[in-house]
Amino acid sequence: MRLISVLSICFLLSGFSEQVSAESPFQQRVEALIRQDSLDAFIYTYLDEFLKDPVYERLYLFDEAGEKQWREPRSAQEYLASTIFLCNKGYYNLKFSQVDEAVSAYESAWGYDQQFDFRDFDIIEYCLKPLGNAYSMLGDYTSAENTIKSYLLEAQKRGLKDQQTSALINLSIVYHDTGKNKEAIEVLNTAQESNSGSSGLIYSNLAKNHLTLGEYDMADRYARRAMALFEKAGADQSGYLSNIYSILSSVNLKARDTVEALNFLRKARSLMETGSTGKSRDYAKVIVQEANVLYAMGNSAASINIYRQALQQLIPQLGEKQLLPSEDMLYAENTLKEVFDGMAGAFVSLDSLDQAIDCYKKSFSVEERLKETYSYDESKYLQQGENRWRAEQVLDLCYRLFSLSKDIHYVREAFAVAERTKSVALRDKLYNRMTWEKFAGDSVLAGRRKLARHKAQVEAALVQEQLKGRNANLGTIEHLMDRKNKLTMDMKGLEKSMPRLTRQSHREIDYDSLQQKLKNNQLTMVEYFFGAEALYAFVLNGSSIAMYRNSRIAEVRENIVQFSALFTDEVKINAAPEVFAGLSQKLMGMLFPGKVKNTLLIVPDGLLNFVPFEALLTAKPSSADYSQWPWLINSNPVFYQYSGALYLHDFGQGRFADDKVLGFFPRFADSERYLKYSKDELEGIRKHFDGNFLSDEKATKQAFFNHASDYSIIHLSTHAKPGALYEPPSVAFVDSALHLPEVLGLNLHTQLLVLGACETGIGKLYKGEGPLSLASGFSHAGVKNIVLSLWKVNDLSTSRLMTDFYKYYEEQPQAHMALHRAKLAYLQHDEIAMDKKSPYYWASFVYYGQSETKDAIQASGYGMHMFFVAVALIAMALYLYYRRRR
Repeated sequence: MRLISVLSICFLLSGFSEQVSAESPFQQRVEALIRQDSLDAFIYTYLDEFLKDPVYERLYLFDEAGEKQWREPRSAQEYLASTIFLCNKGYYNLKFSQVDEAVSAYESAWGYDQQFDFRDFDIIEYCLKPLGNAYSMLGDYTSAENTIKSYLLEAQKRGLKDQQTSALINLSIVYHDTGKNKEAIEVLNTAQESNSGSSGLIYSNLAKNHLTLGEYDMADRYARRAMALFEKAGADQSGYLSNIYSILSSVNLKARDTVEALNFLRKARSLMETGSTGKSRDYAKVIVQEANVLYAMGNSAASINIYRQALQQLIPQLGEKQLLPSEDMLYAENTLKEVFDGMAGAFVSLDSLDQAIDCYKKSFSVEERLKETYSYDESKYLQQGENRWRAEQVLDLCYRLFSLSKDIHYVREAFAVAERTKSVALRDKLYNRMTWEKFAGDSVLAGRRKLARHKAQVEAALVQEQLKGRNANLGTIEHLMDRKNKLTMDMKGLEKSMPRLTRQSHREIDYDSLQQKLKNNQLTMVEYFFGAEALYAFVLNGSSIAMYRNSRIAEVRENIVQFSALFTDEVKINAAPEVFAGLSQKLMGMLFPGKVKNTLLIVPDGLLNFVPFEALLTAKPSSADYSQWPWLINSNPVFYQYSGALYLHDFGQGRFADDKVLGFFPRFADSERYLKYSKDELEGIRKHFDGNFLSDEKATKQAFFNHASDYSIIHLSTHAKPGALYEPPSVAFVDSALHLPEVLGLNLHTQLLVLGACETGIGKLYKGEGPLSLASGFSHAGVKNIVLSLWKVNDLSTSRLMTDFYKYYEEQPQAHMALHRAKLAYLQHDEIAMDKKSPYYWASFVYYGQSETKDAIQASGYGMHMFFVAVALIAMALYLYYRRRR
């Protein structure tokens, strides 16, 4: 059979050949096959030619075949040939450390297999296993986990024990790399029960997890068991053995036996230099670990030299006298980050702080390239955790350098670094939307939107099934997960051919433009970075910037937790007003080291996302009357934004000529969920704005889908949930709930969304990204400005606040000022009882978005947009040109 012979060639054959020339018999054969329209023979001919001498220098043959391929496959035989070809391409891309290219090849191969299900081709062994591993190498752990679980289920259905064991081992690697060490150990124990020849790999991965957990004796025991098995197996185990030596080196380093740690690493390095795994990314990793040991021994200068050896291994074109590579030399590779981070630490110990910052900035650049390969936002969120650690190192260095030199350059540098960690996934989404919206009529872009909607529907169905708990249908869940993975890959394939501005979204923020906008709008921006070691605050007022550092981070965290806990119940503040006042005033001093003027734009971070800044006290209260307390809101209007960049760049579409409201008021009459004052809220809004107000049985989820894109303002007066461990945030309509995955699949142009419901700003907190809440989901979907809530709101007070909000918004179309005035009016309202003027009742709703009126936005945003429009036009012109060329 042709299949068996090709597979044998794929992975066993090696030899030597002359460089292929244009006049060679091979090229003559290729041209003949093109004329004969014999696509499968053409593909196999190219593959066989490469496998005669499968070296790095001949990888170009895979690309050349792609360039010469004149049409897409049509028959099952041609699709099978393409699948085998792509699996080989992925295999050799991985072998030569081209991980991103390998992922692309394997994804395409999997897509073909999903169409035809080639039973005679082992898609698990030759595609899915290496694809999952490649995702892990890039840090795309969500894709890795989904892929591994997919082929684990397939292996279980087919009764393939070896494949099941491999899947469990690879799943444990994902869990280890994402900090789920106990889950990894459980998975490995399961693999051990059904193990059929993979004990060495199971032991080595158990050793890694016990090492991470600080259980060094267990790690040493499992590592030595694995070492004995690999050494006994002999041939072709050098890669596994070198990994074990690396683990044992780490164990000895933890035991402070640096000499033995270095000996194990040198054994690993020797194995790789003599074995078939030499000159690979794994070899570079061993070199990095050797440099780490030297650094731990206090020999920083020597460690830098070893780090550079690893760098030269990964970037061969790096010059001998070149300390760091240029930006165009960098690529998506996690080991590069290990090198740059290690060098940075060594430079810090040598008191070369500027060089350390340069190294960390290279790591940031590699992070950006890695992120561009990710299919899921979840992987970006996980990546942010590591990126935040690095950012905090740079902030600390900049603060130290500024303290020594008083050079404001370091403060601006620190601010730029803090900014680049803010709402990365949201920023990417908005920049890409901005580009794609300029060419909304293109068929490929329309196809991408259709896939996004379909994926959102599948994810919503998956959530609904999973929420059934023990009554869930596992077959349905498996089918929906497969559909989700397939749609994700299809979207990724389309996006590769679409113009992108992701890299543009991570250029350093235009500091001068930001200051000018703040000056024009008479704002003071306070941006926070909530680190592990300190809280940083940057204060920009339109002309200057100041940087503050509070190293009492544990005290800050505890104060925030205690302050926020008082808002979990409406009686807590009234029961202990002195306690609340003390916490509020103390927190004010922690968050605002100096006096602030003007309207405040707050860019929160970490736990500060859940703090209502308006309810902070600027002084000690002198009476029991809440309306007389010195709230921050009395002196400073306050609004919020996810990042300075999102404030600077207006992503609004300007599609609506008037401000009409689409309102939903389900009320849930005759139930325990009844919202008695929602009708008053409806009538109060209708006094000031025209629109489509849907109440009771008309306030359906389908009505929202039907009308949401037609209105500039959407108001939801309903119930909402912040989500739980396995349940995403959701908002209720009269017939069913709208869950976060569905929200993320929407394509909205809403200028203002008012979420008049409970806890719409609450969700799982990701470092840098903020809470993954209902409100942030709507921002991802294209909503420009949002009023959200931070805790469970009171029905009556919400109705009064919202009625006044729309009253003031009609008078002055600046949402942050309308909400500010509504809160002040609430505090001064004579008919409201004193206990109901506690900040629990009026401070829950906060505004995220822009500060300008609609007319001002359109005027001020014009010049700013022109640059991005120009970039988008160029990108799209190139894209359309190359599409026509195909």
